[in-house]
Amino acid sequence: QAVGADNRATNYNGDEDWVKIFLSLPIVHKPGTQHSYNSMATYMLSAIIQKVSGEKLIDYLTPRLFQPLGIAGATWEESSQGINFGGWGLYVKTEDMAKLGQLFLQKGRWNGKQLLPESWIKEATTSHIASLPSGTTPEQAKNLDATENDWMQGYGYQMWRCRHNAVRADGAYGQFIIILPEQDALIVATSNVKDMPAELNLFWKYIFPQVSKN
Repeated sequence: QAVGADNRATNYNGDEDWVKIFLSLPIVHKPGTQHSYNSMATYMLSAIIQKVSGEKLIDYLTPRLFQPLGIAGATWEESSQGINFGGWGLYVKTEDMAKLGQLFLQKGRWNGKQLLPESWIKEATTSHIASLPSGTTPEQAKNLDATENDWMQGYGYQMWRCRHNAVRADGAYGQFIIILPEQDALIVATSNVKDMPAELNLFWKYIFPQVSKN
């Protein structure tokens, strides 16, 4: 999420080739130097996997990840070019989200098998760049209290760092997988809310203290 492209006024609707649109965007920051959340960057990862493997992302992941975890019936929306969105549009049950979180909590092991390298789990959940809330400039961020903002704890590989040394995957309207390594616990939620920070604050206020007791 630090590709450096200016994606603010880009319309990806319709039948245009989204890969070509993305690659035509002006680069306004040196790649890797400034965090700017851009779901189309994740779409590009999906496009790359499909190009290299010859399989759609969901078909690539099904035998390697979903089936070993016992996740059935997953669906993923796709563009008119037949590429899974990657950054959004994945439909799985709440219980399946918990399995994905548990896999990270167990450092990539599941039922005695190493599905993901432990070294990659560590790398993916480590902060590689200072993160900002969506739509916030570095100048505006100077006026925010980073200690109380879950969008300012750093960003890994498609994973956000959180307060309390936690890590999370999240989706629009409050879909959360919050991984708590120090408590050996997960918080998973599917919801439909507009204020995602407020939802996280509720977790930290009411659920986290109870988890920490145990």
